[in-house]
Amino acid sequence: MNFVIMSFSFIVSAIVSILILINKNNKLFSTLSAFILNSLILVGATWSLYITDEEAKLFGFVHYDLVFSIPIITWVNLLLLTCYNRKGAS
Repeated sequence: MNFVIMSFSFIVSAIVSILILINKNNKLFSTLSAFILNSLILVGATWSLYITDEEAKLFGFVHYDLVFSIPIITWVNLLLLTCYNRKGAS
């Protein structure tokens, strides 16, 4: 389940950040938007999974891997934007 949520967050943030890079031509702004979008999706998913999972409430298990994947997914998005920017510039 967590892998599906992380994959969804990556795909959505990659599409949005590439569209922002095309329209604004500002890599910093598109990276920041990818970070904010990843944060909203993954923190929201962590919160909703914690609220709905009774075992998590009982034993204190929180889906920390979703929160810890925010900088990793943002870094991969930055690499994707860098490759896209180089390809578009050529």
